[in-house]
Amino acid sequence: MRKHLSVLALGARQTLGKVLLLLVVLAAVETGLFGWALWTYLPQEMGGGMAGPAPVEELMEAVKLRWVYAAGMTAVFAVLLLTGLELRGSRMAYTMCRLRISEEAAVLWQGAYNALCFLLLWAVQTALALGFCLWYMAAVDPAFVTGQTAFLAFYRSGFLNGLLPLANTARWVQLITGTAALGLTTAVAPYHQRYGRVGVACYVVLGVTVMSGGVSVQNWQVSVFAVGLFLVVLYMQAVALWTGWRAGDGRE
Repeated sequence: MRKHLSVLALGARQTLGKVLLLLVVLAAVETGLFGWALWTYLPQEMGGGMAGPAPVEELMEAVKLRWVYAAGMTAVFAVLLLTGLELRGSRMAYTMCRLRISEEAAVLWQGAYNALCFLLLWAVQTALALGFCLWYMAAVDPAFVTGQTAFLAFYRSGFLNGLLPLANTARWVQLITGTAALGLTTAVAPYHQRYGRVGVACYVVLGVTVMSGGVSVQNWQVSVFAVGLFLVVLYMQAVALWTGWRAGDGRE
């Protein structure tokens, strides 16, 4: 087991610091944008004779937090993918040859590590969204908020419901399979490159994940399509690794 866990340690040593830095930047940018939204929109609405302030999810939409999250996901994706690719000065192939396990097993462990990085990104974004809801509830007149304000925001907003789907089973399955697919494909793409092939599945998974992240809560068809695509991609990556392992020396 130690030789397998060494792959996780290698991945963490190469990319964890960069991923954590990106998460700090993401949190800082989103906090600044949401604070600006509270400062800009709420005083105008509360003093303008309106029935009440805009819902918290509308403030998040006004400053495009969904797209900031998409940019953060793309940045994490790039860090994980580029670290494994054979670029100028890279010694990844040499490193793989020195491992005491098969290259395919190392790729699986790398995929698990990558998936954990995307899971960490999701956890940070979800915590930020919940924190913004609490900030909003503290900033507006208590007459306009209840204990259900945050719950209703996550139920109404496609972006927030995609982060924390609540009772939306299709969204939960999409979240789980999408995270797994992002993790595995960003590990398998460099594996394909080392053998002269082009791995495009990771870009497809990223595109579908980003574009489906803000669809309406009622649009379950998009979730079904995304889940189907992610499962097919996971199957194809597994077949590629199995074929490579069988063609090699069959080490664990």
